[in-house]
Amino acid sequence: MLRFLRKYSNSTGIKILYGLLAGLFIVWGVGAVGGQRMEVVARVDGQAISRRDVDRTAAALQRRFESMPPEVVRSLNLRERALDELIEDVLIRREAERLGIRVTEAELIEAITRMPEFQEDGRFSRERVEAVLNFQRDRGEFEDQLRRSILFQRLQSLVSDGVHVSDGEVAERYRLDHAQMNLSYVRVPAAAEEKRISLTDDDLTKYLQEHSDRYRVPAKVRARYVAYRRADFLAQADVPESAIGDYYELHKNDKFTEPEQVRARHILVKVASDAGEPAKAAARKKAEDLLAKVRAGGDFAALARKNSDDPGSAAQGGDLGLFGRGTMTPAFESAAFALEAGKVSDVVETPFGFHVIKVEEHRPGGVKALDAARDEIVQALRAERALELARKQAETDRREIVRGKALAEAAAGRTVEETPPFAAADDIPGVGRVKAFTDAAFALQTGEVSDLVETDDAVYLVAPFERTEAHLPPLEDVRDRVTADARRERAEAAARTRAEALLARAKETGLEKAAEEAGLKAEETGYFERQTATLAGLPPMPELRTDSLALSADVPLAPKVYAAGGDAVVAALRDRKPADMSGLATAKEALHDRLLQQKRQTIVRGYVDFLKESALRAGRLDVRTDVKG
Repeated sequence: MLRFLRKYSNSTGIKILYGLLAGLFIVWGVGAVGGQRMEVVARVDGQAISRRDVDRTAAALQRRFESMPPEVVRSLNLRERALDELIEDVLIRREAERLGIRVTEAELIEAITRMPEFQEDGRFSRERVEAVLNFQRDRGEFEDQLRRSILFQRLQSLVSDGVHVSDGEVAERYRLDHAQMNLSYVRVPAAAEEKRISLTDDDLTKYLQEHSDRYRVPAKVRARYVAYRRADFLAQADVPESAIGDYYELHKNDKFTEPEQVRARHILVKVASDAGEPAKAAARKKAEDLLAKVRAGGDFAALARKNSDDPGSAAQGGDLGLFGRGTMTPAFESAAFALEAGKVSDVVETPFGFHVIKVEEHRPGGVKALDAARDEIVQALRAERALELARKQAETDRREIVRGKALAEAAAGRTVEETPPFAAADDIPGVGRVKAFTDAAFALQTGEVSDLVETDDAVYLVAPFERTEAHLPPLEDVRDRVTADARRERAEAAARTRAEALLARAKETGLEKAAEEAGLKAEETGYFERQTATLAGLPPMPELRTDSLALSADVPLAPKVYAAGGDAVVAALRDRKPADMSGLATAKEALHDRLLQQKRQTIVRGYVDFLKESALRAGRLDVRTDVKG
C-alpha cells in the first residue's frame, strides 16, 4: 500500500487518502516513539504506552474541549480519559485481529469518498479534501487512522447486531423526556469561602506533590536542523519532453479525463419511502401538476423556490450544480443523464419522493489533449523533481555527517536553523507539527543526526543538541498556580460542607426554611424537561436533571449535593407536570432511532469494559497508578 501511495502520490485519489480526518479520531493518531528514553506508564498485551503518548492524547483532547468552561474541562480529567482511550485502542485492535476483522485497501478508498467531511450538497467535494490537506502536513499515519476506525465500526456492528427497541419503550421514553419539573434550589458559592482560607508553604508543597501530573513540565528538546525545501530546488528541476508524455499516459484516466457531467435543477415533492398509497398518490399528483406548469412555460427556478421540499437546493431555484455519475440515487441519475440540455424529465420516483428534473447543461466528458495539459504536467513534474533533488542533496549531506563532519560543515551554504525548546505535543516554529521530526528529535542522542524526515514540500535533517527531562518544577516556579488551585479546591470543599449541612437541615424543615435559617436564598429553575440542556440560573448539571425525574411530592428533596461550576447546590421539587403525549406520533421515528443508537452504544461500552476487565484479570494490562489525574 505504501509503495502504491509513493508511486502515485500526486494523484487525486491518493491525495484524498492522505487528507483524511486528522483530529477526528484523536486516539488513532497517537503511537509510542520506538526510540530511547520512553517512560512507560502502561502495557497492554505487551505493547507499551508511554507518558509521551498520554501527553499527546491529553493535549489533543484539550484542544477538542477548549471552548468549554475551564471548570468543566477540569472535571473531565483529560489525562485519565487519554490513558483509557489509548488502552482501549490497543484492546479493540487486538480483539479485531482475534475475530479476523480486516480492512482492504479498496475499502479504505471507498470509505474516504463517503466521508461526510468531504461531501458538499450530498456529493464528494475535491475542494474540501484540498482544504484539509492545506492544514495537514504529517500524513504518514492517516491510512492507519482510517483503517482502525473502520475496524472499530465493524466490531461495533458485530457486537450490537440484533438490538431492538419496542413501541412501548419509545412511548415510555417520550413520557419520561417530556414530563416537566420546576425545582427550588439553593446555591452555596465557593467564592464566599475563599476569603476565609489561608495556606502555608507546607500546604502548598503537599498540594504540589499530590497533584504532580498537573504541574509536571514535559520533556523538551532543542534541535538544529537543515531544511531542504522543494521551492529552493525548482530552478534546477529540468523536465525532459519524454517525461511529459509518460506522465500524461500514466495519469490520463485519473487526472486528464473529464467525466460525463450534468448540471440540473429539480423540484422535490417529499414523501417517506414507507408511506401508504394515499400519501404517495397525493405526492405524485402534486409533482405531475408542477410538471404540467413547467411544460406550459412556467419558470422552473421560481416553481422550485416556491414548491420544492429539498432544503439544500430550493433557495437556489432547485440548482444542484454539476455532478457526475455515482453521486445521485440510481433513478434520479438515470433520468438526468438521459436528458439533453434544456429538457425536462417526466416525474421520477426515488426513496426521497417524486422529482421533476431539468438539465441546464450536459457535458459529455472526455480526455484532455496533451497540449492542453502540458503546463499542468510540467508544473507537477517540476515539483516532483525538485523534491527528489532536495532528497538527494540531503542524503549526500547526511553521508558526510556520518563520516565525521559537523552538520553546519556538511550543509555548507545552507542555513542551519535552531528550534526553541519544544514538547512532543507542540507545534515547532518554522516546521509545524511533523511527527517524524518530533520523534527523531526525542529519540536521538545529542550529536546524532536523523535519517531523512520528509514532508510534502521539504526534507529535513535533524540533530538534537539540548534536552530537558520531564520534571516537577519547584514550588517557587508555580507558586501562583498552586496557590490559586489549592485555594479554589479548599473553597469548593468548604462550600460543599456547608451545603451538606443545609441538606441535612432541609430533610427536617424543608429546603426553603433551611435556606432562610442559613442566610441563603432559594431560587427556582422554572419548568424544564429531561432534555433541557441548562437549567435557568445554573451551569449544565445533567446529574441533577436526571435525579429530579425521581422526585415526588412525597420525596421532594434531591438526594445529594451537586457541583455547579465550583459552587454547591441543594435542590428540591417544587412542582411537576405530566408529559403531553400528543406529540408522540410525530417524534416516534426519530426517538426510536435515537434509543436504538443508545442501546447499541451501551452494549459496545459494556463489551469494551469486559475486554479491559479480562485483560486485567489475565495480567495482560498493567497501569502505573501515578499517571492519572
